[in-house]
Amino acid sequence: MFRVSQEIRLNTSAAGAAGLAQGLADVGDVSGSSAESVCIFGRYQRTPDADAYPTEPPHVYVAPELTDAGKVQLLHLPSGAVRINSTVSFVIKRNGVKGNFDVRLETPSGQHGAPLQLTQLDPERFQVECQLAQAGLYKVHIKCNSVPLPKSPYIIVTIAGGTTPAEDGSEHAASSPAMSRFESDASKVHSRGLGLTHVNLLERNEFTVDGSSAGSNMLFVGILGPQGPCDEVLVKHLGRHIFRVTYQVREPGDYTLVAKWGEQHIPGSPFSLCAE
Repeated sequence: MFRVSQEIRLNTSAAGAAGLAQGLADVGDVSGSSAESVCIFGRYQRTPDADAYPTEPPHVYVAPELTDAGKVQLLHLPSGAVRINSTVSFVIKRNGVKGNFDVRLETPSGQHGAPLQLTQLDPERFQVECQLAQAGLYKVHIKCNSVPLPKSPYIIVTIAGGTTPAEDGSEHAASSPAMSRFESDASKVHSRGLGLTHVNLLERNEFTVDGSSAGSNMLFVGILGPQGPCDEVLVKHLGRHIFRVTYQVREPGDYTLVAKWGEQHIPGSPFSLCAE
């Protein structure tokens, strides 16, 4: 390896194929021949018969700026289920991180659409809107300078159902009882079991969710796989807000398990699983 660039000129116009091969074999012994007969150090010149050895133009590779995607914040992303055909908006706050954002939406059927449009609110914040037309689990993939955000993809759950009386403005809205609000803290929910880390295709998978210290609320569990939602998910209340969850999958691939205590994810949710 030369420390500085070297240039070499090869003159093959007067040499045949056999002569060139013999000349290259005798490069080590130059005592009986002049330097001109073997090679000349200097500028490389392409002769007409050297077209079989084309030279490629130089390539310049530009690497993106180092990005700390962990500083980026996602604001106002729905934590609970939303109805289909709803428009969801959220805000990306860059917190001083320089670069371009790429936001893409993956539908419950696994299709990836075009990049979503970003509306700049100020130098630090961008607003994103998307239309959710299917029921299931949507995944929001967010990258900054081609670097995924630490928690990407983000999960949005959509459910089917008609409008409530308050939404359609009927006269019965005032007489309808309001939905009860529960006092709970999803961060105090504990989960454990092999079903949160490994997926067995031959047997039922199982894990336990303990919400005894998290207040009063409901447990929601959903699993999305390569072919869509999981066919069989069973949640059984064992008492004192302790639940046993069993599920079975039949297709190998990547799965996303979502567990929510009311409208909030429990610690670790969504879980990324792989069935082989």
